[in-house]
Amino acid sequence: ARYIMLRCLYPKASRKKLARIFVSMELNKDQYMWRNLDPWCRYSVPKWFYEELGSLIGGEVDALMESLDRRVRWLRINTIKASEEKILRILEEEAVVERDRDLWYLYKIIDTKKPVRLLKAVKQGIAIPQDKASCLVVEALEPQPGDLILDMTSAPGMKASLIAMLTEGRARIVALDLSKRRVLAMRNLVRRLGVAGYIDIAVTDSRFFSSPRLFDKVLLDAPCSSSGAIAKEPAVRLHLVRRGKVEYYARIQEDLLRRAVDLGNEVVYSTCSLLPEEGEEVVLKIIRSAGHVLVKPRINASDGYRAYEISGKVLRTFPHIHESEGFFIAKLVKS
Repeated sequence: ARYIMLRCLYPKASRKKLARIFVSMELNKDQYMWRNLDPWCRYSVPKWFYEELGSLIGGEVDALMESLDRRVRWLRINTIKASEEKILRILEEEAVVERDRDLWYLYKIIDTKKPVRLLKAVKQGIAIPQDKASCLVVEALEPQPGDLILDMTSAPGMKASLIAMLTEGRARIVALDLSKRRVLAMRNLVRRLGVAGYIDIAVTDSRFFSSPRLFDKVLLDAPCSSSGAIAKEPAVRLHLVRRGKVEYYARIQEDLLRRAVDLGNEVVYSTCSLLPEEGEEVVLKIIRSAGHVLVKPRINASDGYRAYEISGKVLRTFPHIHESEGFFIAKLVKS
């Protein structure tokens, strides 16, 4: 997480030397003049990343950058396998949790002495680690019993399993993913969560998927730079050094979204990204040529970036505002 900052301080040092310096810094933080560094070095992010977000949200950028070092952990209860009362009873034996004000099934972990994955409720599959922003994507879809739903890049299956729970297993869900390894992990997950009977899973490239029937709803949580998940995956900071990585994902997102609007009446498009190249700009390219219009999702989140004409019709979550990962969420409905 501190590699970029150390590289700013010691541009010619080897990686081994940087590692030794890092240990020394952790033991003697007060001996180093953090405030004299350029802000992107201080926050250990690429210069272009800091400056682009600064141009979009102005003075809030420092609060956002500081939040990238703080991860808020959430648990979703799984009422397919047990009652809410039973789950909370088991959960509260090992953790202090607080119910979210927006989503009845979501709890923020205030304190626990165990790693979250080792909590009894998690091991039993009655509580699931899932970020709030990930749940809000599903809420934007508004899944209903009887819906035919396509989850285009589904693995590891967290959103598909939430759809199954919210519809009480009465929606037909088709879940696709390109990776055989990730699909295997998804099959194991949905079995453990008790929703395997409600989800049809297949290995395929969703960009070339076809269906004789139009789906009622399509969920596309597209592959992305994961710039909104730095608190969970600090290595993303290094991946962002190469800006071309963002452009690479943006091309894939555009291809996937173009296919999604052909497959469904309603499409929810999301990315775990703070960058407009993977959000507003992708959507703008599609709605200019597709027969869909933007409908603002009915969830508690912030508007998109004001620099874009669609800012009032798309949504974003931010770590420093919503205590979640940074997500972009848009809903496209066939006109």
